[in-house]
Amino acid sequence: MSKGKKSLLGVTLLTASMLASSAASLPSSAAESTDSYYVYDNFESDTGNWTGRGGAAVEKNLLASYEGRSSLYCSGRTASWNGASKELDSTTFKTGESYSFSVNAMYETGAKTEEFKLTLQYTDSAGTTAYDEIASAKVSAGQWVQLANTSYTIPVGASDLIMYVETIDSEISFYIDEAVIAPADTKIEGAKPIVVSPGDVDCSGRIDVFDMILMRKAVTTGIENKYYQQAADVDKNGTIEIADAVQLEQFLLGKISEFTFVEPPKPDNKWDDYSETASQQWIDFYENSIYSMGNTYRLAKKLEAAENGEKLTIAYLGGSITEGKKYTTPFSNYVKSTFAAGGFTEVNAGLSGTSSVVGLVRSESNIVEKNPDIVFLEFSVNDHEDIMYKKCFESAIKKFLDLPNEPAVVILINRAKGGFSSQKQMIPVGENFDIPIISMDNALTKAFNSGFLSTGDYFSDEYHPHDKGGQLIADCLGYFFRKAMKTENRSDSYTVPSTTVYGTEYQNCKNVDPKTLTGFNAGSWTAGSGYGGNMLPYSYTLNGSSPMKFKANGKGFIVVFKANSSGMGSIDVTVNGKTTKISGNKQYCWGGPDAELGYYQDASGELDVSISGSGSFTIWGIGLIE
Repeated sequence: MSKGKKSLLGVTLLTASMLASSAASLPSSAAESTDSYYVYDNFESDTGNWTGRGGAAVEKNLLASYEGRSSLYCSGRTASWNGASKELDSTTFKTGESYSFSVNAMYETGAKTEEFKLTLQYTDSAGTTAYDEIASAKVSAGQWVQLANTSYTIPVGASDLIMYVETIDSEISFYIDEAVIAPADTKIEGAKPIVVSPGDVDCSGRIDVFDMILMRKAVTTGIENKYYQQAADVDKNGTIEIADAVQLEQFLLGKISEFTFVEPPKPDNKWDDYSETASQQWIDFYENSIYSMGNTYRLAKKLEAAENGEKLTIAYLGGSITEGKKYTTPFSNYVKSTFAAGGFTEVNAGLSGTSSVVGLVRSESNIVEKNPDIVFLEFSVNDHEDIMYKKCFESAIKKFLDLPNEPAVVILINRAKGGFSSQKQMIPVGENFDIPIISMDNALTKAFNSGFLSTGDYFSDEYHPHDKGGQLIADCLGYFFRKAMKTENRSDSYTVPSTTVYGTEYQNCKNVDPKTLTGFNAGSWTAGSGYGGNMLPYSYTLNGSSPMKFKANGKGFIVVFKANSSGMGSIDVTVNGKTTKISGNKQYCWGGPDAELGYYQDASGELDVSISGSGSFTIWGIGLIE
């Protein structure tokens, strides 16, 4: 072995002392503290009060980011001046004073290069709307660029300050990230033009010892930056490995003057070669429906197994949009003919007027017992902001993710014609569990705003799609499945997160018939048929003052009952001496099922239950939380 070198992981690398010495001379790249910033929007939790300008719309997005997981996506632009804008507080930003501005921008589809501009709109001293360029930059598709000016002076007499990002002469959709305003002369780190060359691992424009340091990390623990990954794959075989480190070291030592490339093996994946046949407008519509690809490991694994001859079961849990089969039938037919080589089963557990709370109660018998491979949840026009809806929606997802057969779980979000949707409260749950989120809300809203579609192209009434509308949902889901199957979008593994957003304490909930429980006495309640056939298979209707009694072991239970906007009775649910009153009068109900928590305690134990009431009241389910 040569002097000054040692063996590491079976290859010859620079010594640890040489690396440490070299590392000490590296320029500092530590991020400056954000404490002194006037504005710091990284879009990890919200949109930072940015809004669409002109016809544009903005939203937090997980498909691309400069730093972190999220960015702000700007779409629906009909003119170059349309873009993403933010009002500036006049008490903070003074006219005639200077500030350091920085915003990072990126686009994916459009011309080979585009020029972005950060602009200030303001009202001048004469009361006229004026515009002033803060910064501009040109960038290639797929790369981030920084729009920065370390000393921009707000015009004297300016008021009504709005900064916005636009393009010079196009209507492309784009992303922005890490928007910062700081004191003048503050240098804010931002995106730099990236040139990827084999061996130049840190993309600095030269190959030196710093690349060897980063290569060592890439081989041992891995690196996340996709450009660094490309440069570290010296032999271009698609994998960063010891052979790449060997070539880089030989280059640095002068033993070779150029790298040897290896033709990477082509993945045996037919979906990598699949080309969409729809027009670009429709492809954009499908893309707009994908709020988040999420982790695709489970989904791709289930679909690949189906292609190889294993039976495939898809289950849909939702309200009347799902029950109506307008999207489930065409999508199931597509999956059956495209993926299911070994047999296909559809489980449609849609039930009119039901929320996530009712869905959770019936999920054990309606979904879990069917042993599904893929589960879609669709409650976006039935849920409301009450914490019970949020917790039950999250509990249902956790329940399915924890099943032994490891099904893929997909959130499907629709909207009402008037715009109502529970998307805002559902998105954080999907993000936390890193599962796919398909938002017809996003796709339809953008299509309606741009004029590409009218509400009549989708809706048959305020909430429900007609046949063509259902086909649009199916087409979006089909596009997502094809995209998820491509090698570049496949995840390597999936672990169910232990964190929650609202809480999953109700996940072990199943519908039980009180007559099967200990000490059951119907009292003045008359047993009868349920609602929706096997979805809610029994009922108990109040016919007097004698309470229903039973005992159970668990943490509590959810009561499912017939609800209407008026004319319904109420019940007193007494458990271990504590009484909860539940009214059957619900603002958004029309004679279908609703549900409320009857009782809950943190630890499982005996529940001594008595249910009495007055007026017209029908119980359609008791969701025992074990």
